[in-house]
Amino acid sequence: MHNSLPAIVGTWHTVVPQEEGNPRPTFEAMLTFLADGNMVEVNSMNPAVIAPARGVWRGSGDSYQLMFEAFIFDEQGQHTGKIRAHLAIQMDGADHFTATYTADIIERTGQVTKNVVYGASRSTRMKVELP
Repeated sequence: MHNSLPAIVGTWHTVVPQEEGNPRPTFEAMLTFLADGNMVEVNSMNPAVIAPARGVWRGSGDSYQLMFEAFIFDEQGQHTGKIRAHLAIQMDGADHFTATYTADIIERTGQVTKNVVYGASRSTRMKVELP
């Protein structure tokens, strides 16, 4: 179901704070939810080690589930696998949501390391601002 209210379709500015479960420094992301159930994500982490992500979402009422994947690379630029994130999203109104997430690493061999990072994030809908 993709027509849940409040609608998640649009682009969101997301902050993922450093906290227990997320050893990385706080980072930002832009998530774009398309009406057909697809999504794209790009974040402020080093683009040499993680590619922009693609994913799918579904929703009901004011909660949504999202799964996305991104290719990951070592410091020499060699493809090492991918990261797969699962998010449970709760709308906090039409222009804000919070999410809890877990992320797994999937090696090129197929070996999965579950829950390498986990935590919470908060997002705000992007709106047109006139100059």
